[in-house]
Amino acid sequence: MSARERMGDSVIRTVRSAADEIERAGRLPDQVVSALRGSGINRFFIPAALGGLEMRVVDIMDVVEHIATADGSTGWCAAIGAGGNVFAGYVPQRAAAEIFADPDQASATMFAPVGRVSDVQGRALLNGRWPFTSNCLHSAWAGLGARFHDAEADDPVPRVVFVPLSELVIEDTWDGVGLRGTGSHHVVATDVPVDRERCTCFSDRPWPDGPLWRLPIYTILFPTLVAVLLGIARGAVDEIARQAREGRNARRGQLIDAPVSLAELALADTRLRAARAGLRDMVSKAHALAERNEPVSRQLQARIFLAGLQACDISVEVTSTAHHLGGGAAAYRGNRLLRALTDVQTARQHLLFSHHHLAVLGKLVAGLDVTYPPYVM
Repeated sequence: MSARERMGDSVIRTVRSAADEIERAGRLPDQVVSALRGSGINRFFIPAALGGLEMRVVDIMDVVEHIATADGSTGWCAAIGAGGNVFAGYVPQRAAAEIFADPDQASATMFAPVGRVSDVQGRALLNGRWPFTSNCLHSAWAGLGARFHDAEADDPVPRVVFVPLSELVIEDTWDGVGLRGTGSHHVVATDVPVDRERCTCFSDRPWPDGPLWRLPIYTILFPTLVAVLLGIARGAVDEIARQAREGRNARRGQLIDAPVSLAELALADTRLRAARAGLRDMVSKAHALAERNEPVSRQLQARIFLAGLQACDISVEVTSTAHHLGGGAAAYRGNRLLRALTDVQTARQHLLFSHHHLAVLGKLVAGLDVTYPPYVM
């Protein structure tokens, strides 16, 4: 049974039926959070020793993509929440057993090292303000980027510091046009005590053994996030295909009678499938190496990142095509195609999808052995 089949169609029905409520409320309703917990997705990247499943990256990509076809915000929260749980294998095991005591609990993460941990009379205290902390409304812990400061200088190596959400202030700042239900608010820490065992950096050696823990961390995190955009685009294309099959009320006529529109639909579907296949192929190659306990080369890491950037761009273009084919009805607030368009465009603004990564990645593809921390290690 595939990971997607294990999740069950009931989860997708729950998500789809709540899509309008998610858009209005700016958060996931309790029944959706419960459905995600019950699906087991949050266990995918948790070590088996802590009750996790240690699934392949392509398995969670498949599940996240399927969720995002029904609602982009839920797909984004699923990717962030389940993806962040991979750090259960990077913080020391004793601390991981505390942070991830409930393997069905999702995480919230924001890696930009805008926080500062200072030693105050022998106590490590965290201060800072982090934007775009997606899934913070539905998590018990947050992993936040910060640097440690001693009497002389800041540690140049940024850390991911895990603290309880109950010790942070969530500022109601998220008012995006798309992905409205992700709860991507600012969070603020003011003298929050930090346990140094609850911290890690991207270069730390994981404590579990197994293929998942032999992969560079961004070959896990990035494809999982890309799956959200692929899912949003797939949902939009499938909606246009449904309209072509079933007909619609539209002044411009039926899609089935519009050969140019059908050609655009066919090309959009094909381009999306190709982008998806290319990314999954690169990720599968990395996983096969990890299974054989062989290193994942920097060139392959770069190719995974490049395939993800390509999949992002194609997803945005394909969703735009689907929205255009939706005609006048797609201009109305609440229309599924308009929501998909604003969701995928909002997702594309994430730092990970910026084209400024391309120059360094191109060096790696050309055969130069360079690093690009933390993305290529």
